[in-house]
Amino acid sequence: MLRLISIEFFKLRYTRYFWALAGLFLVLLIAIPVGAHEFLDYLTDIGESPINIGIDANQIPLYDFIDLWQNLTWVYSSFSVFLGFIMLISIGNEFSYGTIKQNVIDGLSPTELFLSKLSFIGAMSLIATVAVFLIGLACGYLWSPVTEVAFIVKHLEFLPAYFFHLCAFQLLCLCVGLVVKRTGIALALLLFYIFPIEFIAVRVTEYGWKMPWLADLYPINALNNFIPNPFPKYILKETLTTVQFPELGIAVGYTVILGLLAFWLLAKRDLR
Repeated sequence: MLRLISIEFFKLRYTRYFWALAGLFLVLLIAIPVGAHEFLDYLTDIGESPINIGIDANQIPLYDFIDLWQNLTWVYSSFSVFLGFIMLISIGNEFSYGTIKQNVIDGLSPTELFLSKLSFIGAMSLIATVAVFLIGLACGYLWSPVTEVAFIVKHLEFLPAYFFHLCAFQLLCLCVGLVVKRTGIALALLLFYIFPIEFIAVRVTEYGWKMPWLADLYPINALNNFIPNPFPKYILKETLTTVQFPELGIAVGYTVILGLLAFWLLAKRDLR
């Protein structure tokens, strides 16, 4: 497995887009919780000023270990596109520069080629998840009112859910790249599907047709749903605070389908 991961990293280590996207992703992981905390401090300062708008933002338990893991992973799931784009651009460049054919010519079987992509997806997802865990620990120990181990581990299930989300989205991007092969066109089609098409389709299905169960089956929506949005609870709305197994089952189904599709595309296509 390490050999297969090293093959993928060797292809990417001198590419600017890889370091730019990975670096921006890491900067956002750090900047979002720090920036949000500074903003809450600013609101608190306004509340304590002579203007006094009555806000004590420090009472909002965003960084309480009980809520922290769900809050972080839900926000960070919106930025999985950065890792997905790395995979999408990578596979597009392999077709453009012929490196995917060269790998097969040099003796890498289609199965090994698929496993190398799968291993690299897993490695990037694992690194990102560990980074989120470390950032969460730092934020919690700095700003959480409770730091006992029982509270720290209470909702750690959101971290493997986040890992799974990253893997699934990167597999989707891999499939798109294998089908389209042109990086620019693949990126445009993926973004066009995510934002105008599925965004509108989900809302029409859920609120127009009154069929939320069907809206949950749209692929991007399905991959996002098993980490529930935690923030409505701060305005006293009922909110799910655990990973939901039905939504997780749908996402697992999509991931298996995407993995099999990616393998089929690599195994059946003439790469020579």
